[in-house]
Amino acid sequence: MIAQMRKLTLIGSFGESEAMLDLLHKAGCVEIAPCRECAGTDKTDNNARIDELSLKIADCEFALGFIKDNVKASKTFASENKKEKKAGKSKKLLQPLPCLTYDEFNALSMLGDKTDALVSELKKISEGLIACASDKLKYDNYLNTIKPYLDLPISPRSLHNTQDTFITLGMIDANAFDSTADWLDNALCYMYGEGAQKVIAVICHKDYADSVSQALSDMEFSRCSLDIDVTPAHEEERVKSLLGEVEKKRQSLILQAASYESRIDDLRKIYDYYSVQYAKAGGLAQSRRTVSTYVMEAWIPLKCCDNLSAMLDSSPYALTYYLTEPEEGELVPTLADNNALVTPYESVTNMYSTPAYGEIDPNPFITFFFFIFFGIMLADVGYGLLLTLVTGIYLAIVRPPKGMKNMVKLIFMGGISTIFWGFLFGSYFGVSAADIGIWHWFNPITEPMNMLFLSLGLGLFQMLFGYTVNMVAMIRQKKPLEAIFGNSCWYFILIGGVMAFLGGKLASWLPYIGYVVLAVGLIFLVLSGAMGAKGIKKITSGLGRLYDIINFFSDLMSYTRLFGLGLASAVIAMVFNQIGIVIKDMMPSIPVLGWAIACVVFLIGHVFNIGINTLGAYVHDARLQFVEFYGKFYEGGGALFRPLGSQMRYYYINNNKYNTKNTSGGKN
Repeated sequence: MIAQMRKLTLIGSFGESEAMLDLLHKAGCVEIAPCRECAGTDKTDNNARIDELSLKIADCEFALGFIKDNVKASKTFASENKKEKKAGKSKKLLQPLPCLTYDEFNALSMLGDKTDALVSELKKISEGLIACASDKLKYDNYLNTIKPYLDLPISPRSLHNTQDTFITLGMIDANAFDSTADWLDNALCYMYGEGAQKVIAVICHKDYADSVSQALSDMEFSRCSLDIDVTPAHEEERVKSLLGEVEKKRQSLILQAASYESRIDDLRKIYDYYSVQYAKAGGLAQSRRTVSTYVMEAWIPLKCCDNLSAMLDSSPYALTYYLTEPEEGELVPTLADNNALVTPYESVTNMYSTPAYGEIDPNPFITFFFFIFFGIMLADVGYGLLLTLVTGIYLAIVRPPKGMKNMVKLIFMGGISTIFWGFLFGSYFGVSAADIGIWHWFNPITEPMNMLFLSLGLGLFQMLFGYTVNMVAMIRQKKPLEAIFGNSCWYFILIGGVMAFLGGKLASWLPYIGYVVLAVGLIFLVLSGAMGAKGIKKITSGLGRLYDIINFFSDLMSYTRLFGLGLASAVIAMVFNQIGIVIKDMMPSIPVLGWAIACVVFLIGHVFNIGINTLGAYVHDARLQFVEFYGKFYEGGGALFRPLGSQMRYYYINNNKYNTKNTSGGKN
C-alpha cells in the first residue's frame, strides 16, 4: 500500500539550521520540501555553498572516471597490472555494498583535504596527458608533411635562390605534368615519389622565373614548407624519436594515474559525503528565514513520526515543530509500504511510473501476475531450480543493497514460478516428463492449442481484473456512473458474446439472452463515452468508444507472447539435447569422449537458453504489465520519496529504521 505521509514544519534558530539538517539526516526518514512563503521571511540564500559542493562532486566524478579510464588503458602495456585488476574484480563481485555508521559518515569530512590534493595531482596528470596528445598530433601532422619528400637526397634548405638562378621545391599534380612542355627547355626538373602528387625540384635562370612559376601554378604547384638543413629521411627519424619519447611519457603518466587505484574507496566515500552535504545545502536553500530564525518543511511517513518526535524532543536545539496532514493539491512524495513478498516488484512499477500519492497501490496486483507470467514463459523445472539456487546463494552470501536485492529477489521468485510451471508442463532441462514417466498436465510442444488457450485465458483474466480495479478507483473518486458504465460493459460484452454465439449448444433459448446481455454491454460502452461531453460530442464520443472493442481484442492477442516464449524456451532446450545426443552417437567407439562433448553442448546450450529466455521473460512480462494491465487503471505520475541521505551511491548508512505507528505530535 502507499504509506501515509505527514508534513513536518520546523522553526528554530538559524544558527542551528545546519545542525538540524544533520539530525534529520540521522533520522533517515525525512525528505526536505520547498517551504511555502511566510509573512516576514525571505528565501534562504545558500547558492555559494551549493556551488562549492557542486564543484567538489564534479572533481570526485572526474577523479573516479580518470583513474578508472587509466587503469583500463594501462592494461595495453602492463600485463602484470592487468592480472591484478582482474583478480580485484573477481573479489569484489561477491562483496555487498559497504556500509558506514552515522559517526563514520560524519568523520569522512577529514578526507576532504587528502582527496583535494589527490584531485589536484590527477588534474596535473590529465594536463600532462593532454600535452602529450597535443604533441603527438603535432608530430604526426609533421610526419605527414615530411612523408612525400623522403626520397629527396638533399636538405630542403639547401635549395634556395642564388644571384642568377631561381630554385623551387614543392608538389604538383602528376596528371597535369607534360614532359614536352616548352617551359622545360629553359629549366632543369627533378621529380620524386609516386602517385597522383609528386615532388618536383626546379632550377632555372632568373630570366625565366616568371614563366616557370606560371607553368608550375597551372599544375597546382604547392611550395614545400619544410625548412630543415638535413634530408627529410633524417628529419623523419628525429621526429619518430620524439614521438617515442612522447609515448613513453604518456605511458608513464597513465601508470602514475593507475597507481592511484587504491584511493578509489576514499574518493567514493568523499563523493557520497559531498552528495549528502549537497542535498542538505539544497534543503537549507528551500527553507525561509528571518534575521535569526528559519522555517523548514519536510515530508515524513506517518509510521516514523513518533521516533522523529522523540529525537526532536530530546535534541538540545531551540526549536518548535508540528506535524500536519497533506493539503489538497500538494505534491506529496510516494513511499510504497509493502511486505517482503511485494516489495521486489516495486522496482518494476517504478520503471513505468511511480504511483501518485493517494492512488491505489498497483504493486500487490502486479506481484501475482508478474510471478505467474514469468514462470509460464520459462517453464522448466531444471531452469527454475538453477535460477532459485543461484539467486538464493547470492542473497545469502552477498546481502546486496535494497535496489539490487529487490531485482535478485524478483528473479528468485521467478525461479519458483518456473519450477511450478515446469512441473505442470513436464519439462526437465528440455526432457519431457512423458519420456521419464513423471506426471504432467500437458506438453506445450505436443499440445500447442492448450498452451494458446491457457495464455489467452490468463490474459483475459488480468485485463478484466484491471477493469475491476479501475472501477473501484473511480468509485473512490466519486465517479460511480463512469466507473460502472466504463468498466462493467466489458463483462456484459464478453458474457453476452459467449452466450449469443456459443450458448446454442447448451440451450436453444440461451443465445437470445446473450443478445440482450451483449446489447446492454454495448449501451454501457457508448454511455461511458458520452458522459462528460456536450452537444454533438455526446454522440461522436459515445459511438467512438465502440472502437475500443478492437483495442480490447488487440490487447488480448498480446498475451500470445506467453504462448510464443513458452514454446521457444522448450523447443530450444529440446534442440540442444538432441544436438548433444547426435554428437554422442557419432562416437560409438569412444563413448566417454562422446558423452564429454555432449555434456559440453548441454552446458553451453542450456546456460544460453536460461540467460536469453530469462531476459526475454522479464522484458515481455514487464511489457504486459505496463501496456495491457496498467493501461486499464493505473495513472502514476508520482514522485518517489527520497529521504535525506538517500543520495549516496557507493555506500549506505546502516542505521535502524523508524517503523513505529504515530499520530501527529510536537514540541513547543
